[in-house]
Formats: sequence, structure tokens, C-alpha cells
Amino acid sequence: MAEINFHEDLSRVIAQLTAAVTNTSLYSATHPQVAAYIEKAHGVLADMLMLKPEITILLIGNDLVADNRPLPSGGAYIDNFVRILKKKAIERITFISGVPKAELHDLIHDLASPDTVAARSSACIKLGKVELRVKRAGEQIISPAAESAAAASPGAPQEDLEALLALTARELDELKDVYLRIKKHKQIDVRGVDEIVKGFLSGFRKEINPLGILASLKSAHEYTFTHVTNVGILTIGQAETLGFTGEHLHQVGVASLLHDVGKLFIPEEILSKPTALTSDERKIIETHTVKGARYLMGLDGIPKLAVLAAMEHHLKYNGTGYPSIKGGWKPNIVSQIISISDVFDA
Repeated sequence: MAEINFHEDLSRVIAQLTAAVTNTSLYSATHPQVAAYIEKAHGVLADMLMLKPEITILLIGNDLVADNRPLPSGGAYIDNFVRILKKKAIERITFISGVPKAELHDLIHDLASPDTVAARSSACIKLGKVELRVKRAGEQIISPAAESAAAASPGAPQEDLEALLALTARELDELKDVYLRIKKHKQIDVRGVDEIVKGFLSGFRKEINPLGILASLKSAHEYTFTHVTNVGILTIGQAETLGFTGEHLHQVGVASLLHDVGKLFIPEEILSKPTALTSDERKIIETHTVKGARYLMGLDGIPKLAVLAAMEHHLKYNGTGYPSIKGGWKPNIVSQIISISDVFDA
């Protein structure tokens, strides 16, 4: 197999495995889409292992390395796979010729499980760590999460990275509380959302790359909270780069953190359904945009932009998507930014 094809094919395997982990976290390990992704990954991997009996992927910093060369970066699936491996403290994966699909299923199950569950090696899939020691001034002990953030933001002071990573974890818990109160139809204090946005803005002013502080998924049950946190981080980062400042930037942050509140009013059995949705169920899920906008309209202190973004974040620029709005309606630029972040972290 030509070297360029080796890396391209391995990237395809990683893309399928990442999709399988994501779908397992969202639905279940028995979801048909999970099986389809594993089938595709196994097919490509089996062909590769016929020519190379062992294939090892190393995680070094934020890079995936195979056959002594880094895999092409920039794809969302690569970034997501790196985050999955970091969450499980895995730095090396070796696939051995003859790997059965059942072992890939087990690997996906372990990678999608909560942090407290360790991923296990199997007969043809070996997991481990890379023994690398990077000497730093004063031999300061640095957390793995901070090393990841440091690689994304090489100019940022170490103490700022650690502080913002701690902030991300804390704000995730606070955002979870906000969403749970909404789900129970209780009043929320909008000032709590304001404080979360202020925390993220303070981090970006220190030139920290938002990709380095994205929250990791802890369990399928925390998907909504983790996803909304990451959409907020990504949206604020994009908006600031595009020139949003001051109160406008703050309102963008609030809108991004509240864009998906409508899903809290969708029946759990539909949101968590492990099999394909019926057309009627799909229509019910699509009502979350209008439900969210209506809910936010009833709150004091919510910027109008948040109401608009809740309604528009699934509305495409060409008029497709949902909800259906007549008259050549074009979504607000902030709704479009949130939509990009939404897809990136899906």
C-alpha cells in the first residue's frame, strides 16, 4: 500500500471510529448507525492489516502519529478522536492482523463510557501510554488537560491555562444546573448565564485557543450540557475573531449557551430513541427551535438575540432547514455562527 494511501485510509478508519463513539454516546451501542460505522471501519482496517500486520497510532500532544508521520490535521473527526483518547488517557492504539469486529465493538463501547470506566486492551487491539518526558522550566508539573491547551495556545501563560480549564469544568456544572431548572419548569437567574459568558471572555482575552478548552463528554446523560458548553466556547471564539466586541459579544455568548433550551421540552423517549426516528417523531424534535424561542421570550433580562438564535440555529442561509419561515427570511449572522459550532461539536 502506498504511503499516502496508508495515511488516507487510516484517517478514514479514525473518522468511522469517531462517528461510532459519538453515536454510542448519543444513542446506544446497539444503534444501527453504530454498527454501520464499525462495519466500514473494520473493512478498511482489515485490508490495511493484510499488507501491514500491525498498525500503531500514537497520540503525541495534539497530534496523531502513525508510521513515523503525523496524520493530516484539520478535520473535525481527528480533533474529536484526540479528545476521546485524552479523556481515556490513551496514548497508543495498536491494531493487529485478524482483529474481529467484536473487538472493535468493545473498543467503541469503552471509549464512549463514562470517565470512571477504563478502556481495555483485547487480543488484537492493544491500548497503552507513550513514555515521553518533556522537560519544562523548573520541572513544573502540568496536568494532561493543560498540556493539551498549551499545545493549542503556545503563547499563553501556564497559570492562565490551568485557571481556564478549571473554569470550563465549573461552568459546565453551573450550566447543567441552569438547564435542569428549565427542564423542571423552574425560574432561572439569567445572571448565572452572564457569569459563565464573562468567564469565557476573560480566557479569550488571554489569547487561549478555544479548541484547547473544549469540555469532554463524561456520559451520554451529560451530552446536552457538554455540547452546549462547547458550542458556547466555539461561538464566542468565532464571534470575537469576526470583530464582535463588548456587549454585543456578551450577548452572542448568552445566545449560544441558550440556543438548545427547546430540547428540554421534547419527550425524553424521542430524544434518546436508539432506533431511527419516524417522520412524526422527527417533526416533534424540529419543534424545539420554536419551543425554545417562546420559552426565552418569557424570561426577564434575556437579549432578543438569544430568542432569535434559538429559533434560527437550524435554519440554513438558503431558506432550507427548520422552522419553515416564509418571505425570503435570512438567518441572523449569529445564528449562522452558532449553527457552525453546533455541527462542529455534534
